[in-house]
Amino acid sequence: MVCPVNTLGHMDLFVVTHHGYYQSNSPALLAAISPRVSIMDNGAAKGGSPAAWDIVKKAPGLEDLWQLHYSNEGAAAHNTADALIANPQGPDGGNYLKVSVSKDASFDVYNSRTKTTKHYKAK
Repeated sequence: MVCPVNTLGHMDLFVVTHHGYYQSNSPALLAAISPRVSIMDNGAAKGGSPAAWDIVKKAPGLEDLWQLHYSNEGAAAHNTADALIANPQGPDGGNYLKVSVSKDASFDVYNSRTKTTKHYKAK
């Protein structure tokens, strides 16, 4: 769907495939869809592999990479900023990320742990 012709186009939001396992996120796909924002629905010990994290983080045009959990496998070098992680290192707090989309195509990502929302303008 992206090679040789990108029939998907660029995306504002991408939910990282297969919890961020190394075998599930290809550089070609991420380069083609060029997501502005990605959400990795990983667990502390499930997904969030450094190889997948690097592929997503290097996607052209990426503004933010959010994570559901701090990845123990990723350690400090392969986890996003603390404010963008719903469940930081340690016991699972049961926190979540919520995406809300407006009629004008702008969207918000809410982190239930920090009680903060980040707004992304429509493009």
